[in-house]
Amino acid sequence: MTTWLRSMNSPLPNRIHWIDYAKGIGIFLVVIGHVCRGLTDSSILNPLPAKLIDQWLYAFHMPLFFFLSGLLILGSTSKPLKDFVLDKLQTIAYPYFVWSIIQSVLIATMSGYTNSSISLTNLWRIIYEPVFIFWFLYILFVVMMLYRVAHKLVASPVHFLGFSIFLYCLHLLGITSVSWTVPDLVCSYTIYFAFGAIIASSNLLSRLSKVNTPVLISVTINGFLLIAASVWLQLVEHQSLVLFIAIIGISAVIALAILLERFQLGNFVKLWGLLSLQIYVIHTIVASGMRIVLQKLVGITEPFIYIFVGTIAGIYVPIAIDWLCRQVKFRYLFTLRPRKA
Repeated sequence: MTTWLRSMNSPLPNRIHWIDYAKGIGIFLVVIGHVCRGLTDSSILNPLPAKLIDQWLYAFHMPLFFFLSGLLILGSTSKPLKDFVLDKLQTIAYPYFVWSIIQSVLIATMSGYTNSSISLTNLWRIIYEPVFIFWFLYILFVVMMLYRVAHKLVASPVHFLGFSIFLYCLHLLGITSVSWTVPDLVCSYTIYFAFGAIIASSNLLSRLSKVNTPVLISVTINGFLLIAASVWLQLVEHQSLVLFIAIIGISAVIALAILLERFQLGNFVKLWGLLSLQIYVIHTIVASGMRIVLQKLVGITEPFIYIFVGTIAGIYVPIAIDWLCRQVKFRYLFTLRPRKA
């Protein structure tokens, strides 16, 4: 496994490595956020600190992933439309369906021990109504299809940004707030993807890694502190400020990621980023299992232990499962696309 870890962290030509660090930071925030939510629902974590943590995390960590996806989209748009759609079906839609089904079955089976419940008779609805955390994959697929169609129509990233601003305005006006959640989610998150595509299509992407260190440190510290202040002052609850607060958080994460890459710190964070999909689809199952074991069998009441154990397990158990799949050359748990050993 040591050789595999070394190969995963080895430099790849023409790859922007700070993006992997940014994804690693983002997936860490996702895991710890869901661990804390599970503890709150189980009455293990005090509601007040839980709310503050939740608002701080959710102010920017999901917009971050849409932004990073936008940064990486240009390479895919050079493919023919058929190949582009097939690739996204294999890498986004496929794990969405596989893990929506797996988690739904597990929750239905363990309903007496978990904080959630689901009826398997309605499982077919995942075709149009995403369940649990898998809404992200569903919405990301839709946004990518919108971008590819726009590109096919010879629309530039600037035109797509204008379209995304229009969608965001619909979201702010509440026009998309209907019983079907997908339109509203698409309208609220497409703008972050569009911002990423804009930066990727300009020379800003190459210039980001050249920003001097003191500026990066300042953006990181001040950005996270501004998010905390926004939470404390309840500014995150104002819809008109959500976009700006998210951009501050995204900027802070990117600055931190560039610092980590520049000084070769925290290769484990880069590994988290490289395997962020695997961690994303499995971590809630693992974290819930650890919480049940610690609460029902061990009887631990200290929230910090739950957070520490749940976060570590939520990250490294999926990594171990991915490693095992690679050893037995089984690639169908996360993707249909052929991948390197």
